[in-house]
Amino acid sequence: MAFALLCSSGLSAALEVGGSLPALNIPSRGELVLTGDKVSYTPWSSATIRSGSPALIFHMAARMSSDATIAPLRTRLESAGYAPGVFQSISVVNLDDALWGTSGMVASELTKNKRAHPEAVLVADDAGRGLAAWNLKSKGVAVILLNAKGEISYLKQGKLSKSDIDTIINKLNSEIANAEQLANN
Repeated sequence: MAFALLCSSGLSAALEVGGSLPALNIPSRGELVLTGDKVSYTPWSSATIRSGSPALIFHMAARMSSDATIAPLRTRLESAGYAPGVFQSISVVNLDDALWGTSGMVASELTKNKRAHPEAVLVADDAGRGLAAWNLKSKGVAVILLNAKGEISYLKQGKLSKSDIDTIINKLNSEIANAEQLANN
């Protein structure tokens, strides 16, 4: 019993501010790639997240409630007018957490989003690998901000308040400025 508690408490600390993002490999489905007008899938790994640039990662269940949770943050990000490439935007969508019978609709929505935002990294996780690797809560949303060194500088699971969104935007702006300063030195 004590061993089980020790193991589970170790797992719950998988993501910590100041720590590194545990490796995540998604060999099937994976990243949506846009070639011309055609969208295909390729295996994806968190190892592809570039150092030297902040990364804003969304991990979400393939549910309408997840989209509604992050919509105000996405609106703020789009209205901020960030220069292309100043930060990496990565969305990992847990298809294993979709409501029964909605996978076709989810795939169609992912394709539509990739066409609308070709620079964004969209990843279809068909087996819940992200939940396991990062020890996240199912049926929800997690927002993870990595600094230019790949360290977690912000982590939030669940609903996002206006204060949470303000904090994310402020931390992202700070991480972008830090990355630019590192690049200039």
